[in-house]
Amino acid sequence: MPSKGGVQESNGWVGLHPMAFGCVPVRTATFLTAAGCSLQGLLLLRWHLAVEEDRRAFVGGYSDWSRALIDLLDLSAMLWGGLGAYGALYLREGFIRAFYYYQATRILAWPLMYLLDVPLLLSCELGRDDPSAFVARFGPQQAVLSIAAEGSCDDERSFFSVLSVLCLAFFAHCFFATARLLAELDDPHMLNMSQEGPSGVFSKLGPRGAGPKGPSVSTPLVDAAPVAFRPAPDSLPLENLA
Repeated sequence: MPSKGGVQESNGWVGLHPMAFGCVPVRTATFLTAAGCSLQGLLLLRWHLAVEEDRRAFVGGYSDWSRALIDLLDLSAMLWGGLGAYGALYLREGFIRAFYYYQATRILAWPLMYLLDVPLLLSCELGRDDPSAFVARFGPQQAVLSIAAEGSCDDERSFFSVLSVLCLAFFAHCFFATARLLAELDDPHMLNMSQEGPSGVFSKLGPRGAGPKGPSVSTPLVDAAPVAFRPAPDSLPLENLA
């Protein structure tokens, strides 16, 4: 029968700490995700055309409307990612929540991107065989017309069908990591790291002469000081048998 610690670890917790990806604390995962989003916005601002071509298979942008939507989300990530990184670093709930709403908006935009881009990729060969019919049906979608002219429609569809789903799963996991961090900050019974001293074995020492501490968020229950135990006597005195 698995122990409580084993059950918690299998559900994404180690001790009393929620974890992302099975091994990264949610605070660290939120900081890295926010910093990565901000850096991505800076790269898009500096090298727009190069980044745009490399990211299509991951986040879409084959149609003009989906490309504009993704550009807006990626460029605004410089602000929201910066707020999220600052909030995760200094445990500011308002900044973390702002980044959380940005992540939710990004995930909700994914189905709209599929709705705009998938029909274009499915009709990619039409842009090679009859470009005028393709333009009459979908408009001058230069990204798909270029792919059709290169004869790489099948490869592009294969890459997009795999990489975009993996990217969506990654962003969704990061979103739930931020949600776990907010839940931990909202719980009045769980103290955040800015209110606690050292964790692990050092948290047992406490002030000089104060004795060992009890379990806390930074001290798992298994590390708590053992309760004094007095073994039962092997035999009773003879006068107690009378």
